[in-house]
Amino acid sequence: MPNAAIKCPQCGSERLYKDGLRYLNNNINVQRWLCRDCGYRFSEKKALQKSLSGSLNIASVISSNCQGSREAPSGAPSARKAVQTLVKVETRTQEKAAGATDAVQEKILDFLWHFNKQGRKETTIKDYSQKLRCLAKRTNLLDPEAVKGFLAKAPISETSKHNYVAVLATFYDYLGISWLPPKYNVTNKIPFIPTEQELDLLIANTSKTLSALLQLLKETGMRVGEALRLKWTDLDLERKTIRITPEKGSLPRILPITEKAVAMLNRLPKKSEKIFPSRNVAQTVFYRRRKQLASKLSNLRLLKIGFHSFRHWKGTMEYHKTKDIVHVKGLLGHRNIQNTLIYVTIDQALFHNTTEEFHVKTAKTVKEACGLLEVGFEYVTDMDDLKIFRKRK
Repeated sequence: MPNAAIKCPQCGSERLYKDGLRYLNNNINVQRWLCRDCGYRFSEKKALQKSLSGSLNIASVISSNCQGSREAPSGAPSARKAVQTLVKVETRTQEKAAGATDAVQEKILDFLWHFNKQGRKETTIKDYSQKLRCLAKRTNLLDPEAVKGFLAKAPISETSKHNYVAVLATFYDYLGISWLPPKYNVTNKIPFIPTEQELDLLIANTSKTLSALLQLLKETGMRVGEALRLKWTDLDLERKTIRITPEKGSLPRILPITEKAVAMLNRLPKKSEKIFPSRNVAQTVFYRRRKQLASKLSNLRLLKIGFHSFRHWKGTMEYHKTKDIVHVKGLLGHRNIQNTLIYVTIDQALFHNTTEEFHVKTAKTVKEACGLLEVGFEYVTDMDDLKIFRKRK
């Protein structure tokens, strides 16, 4: 519910969520808020002022404790301190479990700092941190045999165990610890493909910033990481295109967007060079709103929709419309067409009752045949000294 007494310091909106309490050392609990419009997270200023009694600069406290803040406060910590802050959970002090000794924690921190110096992404560092600290609380992380025994009995999937082993292999290699890693099979699954109505429902019932983000994901099929790094200079309003800087080894590309997406983007405040807030802010707002809608509409399918579901939907529908796997590969930025072929399988499963129609072309020369193959035609047979090709409509 909106709170008329408090406004977002980022955009001035009164549409706020209560986002838990901040526990201070003097037993004063400070209310934290999350803006529904811009995703900015901040603490209640009056309570902080009362707690600090004027001993600190309140502006710096607010800035340093807002996860949605896009600028580092003055006196930013060193790079190593930044990594330490990155992997520290903002909760009250927890008791250390067996195996999670100071020495182990220091080795984990050294490893993450090494990762950071190698240019690894923040999301990768967080993932490695969570997995290593989870294991350190439950077993002796420096004893590979103990870790293997714990994983063997852990009630998690084979795929999750495989991911843990991959993290441990890198960690042990850094520490110079030799071990024989266990083998766990990765289970490949067909991704969940929501309906267009379900995607539009989420787009229509979120804040204007999140709605614009989701609309772009739906129209372009870009990864959410690619969307969150977009700058206003990447948007070409005259040509209605957006330039995508790739991630995860994808190819750079320029993709068209609709008038609807342009209008939604134009309504956003231009207070930063980036169009959207951080991943943590976007995920927090999205997951909260998705849960509310799923409960309100009694539609549990909505809970299965993540940011990447928009990409899977776009790839599926684009192949269904064009039947051109090369076109879909270019749209999604895949380097290897094997990553794109999953959409052929999904299309056949979802639209198996659709009557297939084809464009048919013939070629007399090798050059003509190559030209047809390049635009998605497939060879069928030879007849009367001609090669016959076809492509689904």
